[in-house]
Amino acid sequence: MSSPKPPSTRTIRSELRTSAPPERVWEAWTDPEKLAQWFVDRAKGEVKQGSTYTWFFDDFGYEIPYPVVEVVPGERFALAGQLPGRPPFRLEISIAKEGGMTRVTLVNSGFLEGSAWDEGYEGILSGWTNALAVLKHYVENHFGKPKTAILVLRPAVFQYEALLPYFTTSEGLSRWLTSSGEIGVAGEGCALSLHEGGTMTGRVLAITAREVAVSWNEVGGVFEFKAFGTGAGNRMVGGRCVAWNLPPGRAGEIKAGMEKAFDRLSAELAKAAEVAISQRASPSPL
Repeated sequence: MSSPKPPSTRTIRSELRTSAPPERVWEAWTDPEKLAQWFVDRAKGEVKQGSTYTWFFDDFGYEIPYPVVEVVPGERFALAGQLPGRPPFRLEISIAKEGGMTRVTLVNSGFLEGSAWDEGYEGILSGWTNALAVLKHYVENHFGKPKTAILVLRPAVFQYEALLPYFTTSEGLSRWLTSSGEIGVAGEGCALSLHEGGTMTGRVLAITAREVAVSWNEVGGVFEFKAFGTGAGNRMVGGRCVAWNLPPGRAGEIKAGMEKAFDRLSAELAKAAEVAISQRASPSPL
């Protein structure tokens, strides 16, 4: 009797190039303290073959112990394992000097194929794109500095293609966040005047099909416009501010402003969903 055919899987591959030296990028990934300065909330362990490197995402209650299966110091490491009922996964980070720059290649495999898994796959693809953009900004501008992270999330009803204009266009942003300004393409500068007062000026670091990351000069950090599914058709919209030069007390002000802004966005999306439902329910004219 033949063995059951293993499920079909797909892979994420993403790259960045940075002016930071390879040694600094390696440390940003493999030193638990440094990893927590740009990516996770906490980390423990060491990147040594046969050991476990554990990542903590405290806001989500996630603790992920990754077995370290391969290490070439300074050049490459791989984390791999298998969750119950899922195919094996592997996350490999490669770092190399190339033409005066440092190239970082991320390969994450083991994602199931099929429409039931598309949203999760696209969400992780988007998340890695933004994470690498934050990594580049960190190693080039704030390496070794502890971060302050502020996360605000709201449940919302939306389609991703309809949501992105709320993150990028002057009309969409003005409905919940800004009095002026828009976000263009990756690499361009941007300047937003905020409803709650103050400005967000910087550069567009990344734009995916559902999320955006920009640098925020006024707080010495970055801001991520986020959207993702949580299963059973539920979705969240929100923002994450990561800052490395934040004055005492400023974090509370930023969070209060973010909460008001994303309350407005959630309400706007709810109204848009009601209109869409009403339009679908209306009889077509003869």
